[in-house]
Amino acid sequence: MRTPTEWESTAFFRELDLRVETAGEGYARLAVRRDAVRLRGARDGLNGGIVATLGEAAMHVCLASMLAEGERAGRTRELTVAYLSGARGDVTLVEARMLRKGGRLAVGDVELRDASSGTLNAKLRVTCEVIPAPGESRGG
Repeated sequence: MRTPTEWESTAFFRELDLRVETAGEGYARLAVRRDAVRLRGARDGLNGGIVATLGEAAMHVCLASMLAEGERAGRTRELTVAYLSGARGDVTLVEARMLRKGGRLAVGDVELRDASSGTLNAKLRVTCEVIPAPGESRGG
């Protein structure tokens, strides 16, 4: 499993100054400062595409905490977003919880909230592939 520092050193996390606050068995919480995100949406909140991308990133950190040896995260198969309110707080928290991880797919719920007020900004459902790591094969 990647450490928070390893996640934060990736180009995507660096670009958004995205921080891994905590990651554990089937759970991850990321934080992003609004002033670090240049792409804005309605009423100067985080752009909806950025919201979806942050949710996907949190799900991948969450999933990584549950992968067995010989497994890795694959493509995102499905992502749905319910935009509930504009993410206009100084810091937005992105929390992912695994609902189910099977042999080939993992499904999780993600919530974006204003860190100071707790206002729920968006709710996502994310489905990712679980695939063999390079050099591994599935039995069957």
